[in-house]
Amino acid sequence: REEEREQIPAPLILKLPYISLCWVIDTLFEDRPLPRFWFLETVARMPYFSYISMLHLYESLGWWRRSAEIKRVHFAEEWNEFHHLLIMEALGGDQRWSDRFFAQHAAVFYYWVLVAMWLLSPSIAYNFSALIEAHAVDTYGEFRDANEALLKQLPPPQIALQYYCGEDLYYFDEFQTARSKGSRRPKVQNLYDVFANIADDEAEHVNTMKSCQDPQVIVRSPNAEAAVLAAAALAAAAAKLAENAAFDEGFEFAEGLDITALLESISRFL
Repeated sequence: REEEREQIPAPLILKLPYISLCWVIDTLFEDRPLPRFWFLETVARMPYFSYISMLHLYESLGWWRRSAEIKRVHFAEEWNEFHHLLIMEALGGDQRWSDRFFAQHAAVFYYWVLVAMWLLSPSIAYNFSALIEAHAVDTYGEFRDANEALLKQLPPPQIALQYYCGEDLYYFDEFQTARSKGSRRPKVQNLYDVFANIADDEAEHVNTMKSCQDPQVIVRSPNAEAAVLAAAALAAAAAKLAENAAFDEGFEFAEGLDITALLESISRFL
């Protein structure tokens, strides 16, 4: 499946550890898909934790603040992976002590590897994460398609219903930077839908990791962008009302209220 899709460009220095990691996971979790998924989700949270840590460090040292908003996106990505982990635990993927020991120690090791990568080059770290997330899309997609009939007969775990169909989807929208807020509302009628949704989530992570590597793309929080647009519309409406009221009452300051200048000022934040 991986060979059939568009490949993510990456240097050999990233490709070699990526291929080695995939081989180790395939070997250790052969014919054990749920423990494999639980391991992947335990480790998958670490990139976003490491990126937030490094962004905090750079801000604290006064080196860099222009990417401050992306911390919100990375937190929402970690929150998404955390719920994938809870789903796999609900399905029994963490039953073996050996699996838990390996996954938890691998996660700590992976955190420091990504910190070192980020120190060397944020683009390299994001590139490696894109490789891993794309692999997750393939893994979940292959399992979903191979077991479609069985999965459609099984009910979804409660945590999946709470995450995908709950009332508060703020963080669910937050990590999907390639689409507008509220444009994706997954259905969760059975276990097949759950795995399909997780695969789609991983694809959204791939898109965000690609954007983080592109210096021409500003990665913005979808919720923050919507809030700025709403504030701009509100400010424009309030200014227009003030202008009309001032004109009706004959106030002299109405002539100094420049709506165009106000909108141009607000647009700088968009």
